[in-house]
Amino acid sequence: MQILEILGYVASGAVFVTFWMKSMIPLRIVGLASNFLFFSYGVYGDLVPIMVLHGCLFPLNAMRLMQAVRLKRRIHEMAHAEFDVKSLLPFMTERRVAKGEFLCRRGDAAQDIFYLASGRAHIIELDLEIGPGNLIGEIAMFAPDRKRSQTVECRDDCVVLAIAEQRVLELFADNPEFGLYLIKMIVARLFDNMNRPAVLSA
Repeated sequence: MQILEILGYVASGAVFVTFWMKSMIPLRIVGLASNFLFFSYGVYGDLVPIMVLHGCLFPLNAMRLMQAVRLKRRIHEMAHAEFDVKSLLPFMTERRVAKGEFLCRRGDAAQDIFYLASGRAHIIELDLEIGPGNLIGEIAMFAPDRKRSQTVECRDDCVVLAIAEQRVLELFADNPEFGLYLIKMIVARLFDNMNRPAVLSA
């Protein structure tokens, strides 16, 4: 069997393997190998169209491989990174809520997420007091009916920062770290609520 035939069979086998593979990075690596083999096949056989095709596909596959590697690294970094909620503050508007007033009531439409900047608040259904640095209302915004399931009363004169639903969705789409942080917080809050007796879902 001549070298040209061997190259042709091996290159064809590499292409077949790419259709069988499920993981993107190994697929791109094998794709690069098949491009190189077919390019060599074209050189030995003086097959210009094959040389041109795989000469163009090789850098394209290399670029896609680098993108896949960067994406995998990015996902790994995101999974282990801590999002600083204070980075949201420039997108929020300040509200002052007097002692004894309600920040939100059960059944209200969830139009904002709140950040408690100062003062104490009491979540009535949970009989839970929270202080500065806490987010309030993030679960209700993603609930099926998008309504508050808890009533929050201010125990002190509070300064609250609010971020509107539309801005939250924009940040969710534009900032993967924020999206992952929000998902983690919602899941943690749900598990915390499950461990409390006679608690309404958040």
